[in-house]
Order: sequence, then C-alpha cells, then structure tokens
Amino acid sequence: MTPLRTSVDSLADFPPALTGAGLVIGGFPVRFAQTASDIAQVQRLRHDRFQGAGARQSDTDRFDSLCAHLMVFSPDGGRLLASARLRLVSQHTDVSATYTGQFYDLSALLRKYMRALEIGRLCQVADADDMPDALRALLAAVTLISVQTGVELLFGCTSFRGQDMQRHQAALTWLRARHTGPAALRPPRIHPRASALPDGDADPQAARQALPALLRMYLGMGGWVSDHAVVDPELDTVHVFTAVATATIPPARSRALRALCPV
Repeated sequence: MTPLRTSVDSLADFPPALTGAGLVIGGFPVRFAQTASDIAQVQRLRHDRFQGAGARQSDTDRFDSLCAHLMVFSPDGGRLLASARLRLVSQHTDVSATYTGQFYDLSALLRKYMRALEIGRLCQVADADDMPDALRALLAAVTLISVQTGVELLFGCTSFRGQDMQRHQAALTWLRARHTGPAALRPPRIHPRASALPDGDADPQAARQALPALLRMYLGMGGWVSDHAVVDPELDTVHVFTAVATATIPPARSRALRALCPV
C-alpha cells in the first residue's frame, strides 16, 4: 500500500504504540492512519457523516496533509467506526493557519498554553450499537497522546448539524449562560459569519438534550466554549470554539480513560 506523506506534523510526534500496529483500547483496535488507503477510509467516513449523499465521495481539505488521523475499528478490526484529525500545536505554530484558526483568534490561548492538540473532523458511523464505547476508546487514545506529548490544551470546533442558528437557540443560550470560557482566553470574533451566542433563558433539560454528544463529553471534562458561534455553509453546521485544559479534567475521568489503555 502507498505510504502516507505529511508535510508538517509527522507521526513521529505521537506515541509509537499508536503509530505502528496500534493498541486495543476498551476492546477496539485504535491506531493512526499510515497509508493512502487508510486516509481514503477516513475521508469516506467523513463524507458520509458531514456531507451526506453529495456529489463528492470523500471529505477532503488542505489540512489533511498537516495532521495525523486517528482511527477506531470494530472489535474484529474489519470496520472503521470512528476517526479524528489531530494536530500538535506549539507557541511556534502559526495558529491562524490551523483549521480552527480560520474561524477563531487563538493567539491569547497559545500565549498561555505552550503545547496544544487540535481535534477536528471527529465523527463516527451512524449505525453501530456500541458507538459510545468506541468514542470512549478514541478519547482514551487522545488522553494517552496528551500525557505522552505534554499537551496542556485540547481545542477545536464542535458542530451542531444544520446552519440555522434558530434551530439551536436553546442549546446556544444554555452555553452562553453556563459554559463560556474566561474572558481573557475566549477567542475574539474574526469571522464574517460569526454571531454572538443568544442571551436569555433556556429550559435546562431541552438545552442539554440538544447539545451534541461530543460537546457534552467535552463539557464533562471541564471544557468551555466561545461566546460566539460560526455558521459553516459548506458542512451545513453551526460550530462553537471548544477548549479543554488537560489540568482541569476531573481526576476520576482521566484515570478511567487512561485505565483503558494497555500502556
């Protein structure tokens, strides 16, 4: 098979256990993509989840070659269940040239956190009964990566399906009231399709139910969001900047995720 070539962040930056044959985490084989065939699988899964039945058969962009692609397979190793695109970022990185940096000004964050991990395009198949466990395996791998590479911050864009802001009113109002980050670290608005999170009251139960599962997991790890959202018509989503400082992850949650990793 054709080796995968990257132009900036090589697989050598990541734990060797995940860059070779991989690990079995919580019963799921997990490893980084290493060949063009692996990347094609990831891009097809992303297409199915983000683009639907469109004309293109894969979801690709210019950031793919700059990132490592984490893959979670079914227990028998035969089917790709979930994937995420990862990029290590330091204070020497031009953060405006990252995927998230297109939409949010990250300069204040990178002055505080010397080493960060951008998580993007995280998605999973729609029809697997054990997806919560597969996603837990993916987060456990991210935890392992963070520990072994000294990552201080996890960040990225967390998406709501559908670009109509009104559709997500309850959840976005709840996020503004309860989960926006510190004023000194929140990214200022720089994108023309950015809008402030709505102010007002929201039914707590309805708001929590409307949150994407991934965002609920990040908030449960001590994460926070920006005070504004950005509409992405290409993917038909509304997204918020999301950050998790690794030092604030509840110790019990961190121990549970690390216990899934056999290293």
